[in-house]
Order: sequence, then structure tokens, then C-alpha cells
Amino acid sequence: MQEKYNVVLSGKHPAADTHQVAQKLATLFKCTPEQAGRLLSQPSCVVKKDVTADVADKYKWAVESTGAQCIIQLVPQEAPLDFDVVPVLSAAAPTPTSSSPSVSAGGVGVQIASGVAADAIQAPAAVSTPASAPAAPPAVTPAPAMQPRSATASSSSRQEAIQIFVGKNHGYIEHKWKKASQRKHQWSWNWAAFLVGFGWMGYRKMYLYSWIFIGVVAAELIAELVIGVPSSITSSINLGIAIGFGLKGNAWYQQHVNQRVDQILASHAPEQARIELARQGGTNIGAAVGFVAALFVLLGMIGVIAEG
Repeated sequence: MQEKYNVVLSGKHPAADTHQVAQKLATLFKCTPEQAGRLLSQPSCVVKKDVTADVADKYKWAVESTGAQCIIQLVPQEAPLDFDVVPVLSAAAPTPTSSSPSVSAGGVGVQIASGVAADAIQAPAAVSTPASAPAAPPAVTPAPAMQPRSATASSSSRQEAIQIFVGKNHGYIEHKWKKASQRKHQWSWNWAAFLVGFGWMGYRKMYLYSWIFIGVVAAELIAELVIGVPSSITSSINLGIAIGFGLKGNAWYQQHVNQRVDQILASHAPEQARIELARQGGTNIGAAVGFVAALFVLLGMIGVIAEG
């Protein structure tokens, strides 16, 4: 059975202005600012129930874009309730009909009060009251305490984020990471990192490693020309560095990916995170060529200075 989630409004962000958040929520919920203000004053309020993880993320982003706070709660499947815990209209408001008040978020209807949840509302309806009576805000019942989103769903979302960030050759690199995790030393060989380590690092947007490599090579050449360090020693050092890149390149890249993905997921809404993952991740062939060219230019400059 597929896991289902409730989307719960839980007040406003501490730094947000209450009046502005209420105005935006009123537009989103198709209700009055006074009604939206009452929703914000409640500890928690279910605005969408029994949806999949992807749909819940979309609703959460829509609510949080107003400055309100929102959480996603797992609906227990093993012990379902025999009644729906959602906000209900007060006695002063008309009895809900089969069409429930809803929130319009980018063409997606978000239910805020109904006896039965709808999985998809194509045409959201505004909160309505009889012409002779003023609009009455929905009386909200606290959302029940439920489990946070399961580790399985979070793990699945993070795995998708890693795939977007890595981009080209994701399957091959993931296979390398998996094989390395099964070994005691967690090493795996990378021929590209061995043959042209600083270029491969630049290709995978690990620019710091590329600059460190170029700096080390330049320092060796200076030591060889100025101090008289034998070329056999510097050649041995370069070979050792190349072997280190070959053995540890995949592990360094995995560490880089995990750090960047976690930072992006923690600081961006779901849809924005996908864009940022693709922008910051992937490959950069221009950087790879640029670092190779930079190394040759730097070595040539050092050689000219030494001859002068």
C-alpha cells in the first residue's frame, strides 16, 4: 500500500509579517484575510489529506511561499481512523455541500475543509456564505499528532536529488560507490582521475581539488629549478599524487555530492531545489579544458622565468 500524507498548516514563519501572510493565504485559500488570520492563529490545521509524497511536497511549497509554515505528516496505514480529522465549518456557516472550500496553488486545488478528502480538485471553489450573513471563518480542530515522513520516502527523494546532481554517467558512478561501500578500505579505481586528475575534478565541478593539484605541481617545478631537487623525486611525487587521485577520486566526489545535495535540499523549496541541483551539479567540460590549459601556461611561465 502506497504511503499517504497530510499537509498541515502550522502558523507563520517567525520573520514574516502576519498581515502580509494572511493576505497571501487569503488569495491562496480563496477566503477573506480575517479567515486566513484565524487559520494562522491555530497551532495546526490540515489543509490537504491522504496524498502521495510528491503531491504533499507541492502543497507544502505553495503554502510556504506565502510566508506560512507547513509540515508533512505520515498517515498511519496500519490503524486508520474511522473519522476524518480536518477543519470543519462552525455552526454559523452553512453546511458544506459536496463541493468543499479549497486552495488554488498553481492549478492544484488544496482542500481546507471537508468531510471527505478529494485526491484531485480541478476547479477550486471559493469559501461562500449566504448573502444575508457575513462570512464566518472555519473553526479549526488541531491536527492529530502523527508520524513524520518515513525514512523510506525521504531516502527516495534524496536519491533522486543525487541522481539529478550527478547527471551524466550517474549509474556508473553509483555502481562504483556501491562496490566501494562493500570493501573495508572503501576505495574504487577511477582511470580518468588517475590520468588527468585535476582535469577530471574540474569536469565534475570540484574546482578546489584542481587548484590544489596545479599548486602542488607548480611548487615541485619551482623546487626542481631553484633548489635543485632531482627530477626523479618530483616525478615520484607526481606519480603518487596520480595514484591517490585514481584511488580516492570516487570517494572525494561522493563526499562532494553528499555535502552539496544536503545543502541544497535544506535551503530550497522542492521545485527550486531541482533547478539548483541541476545548475550546481552535472559536468563542465569547459572547466576541464581550462584547468589543463592553465597548468601548461603556468609551467611555461615558470620555465621562462627560470631561464631568464
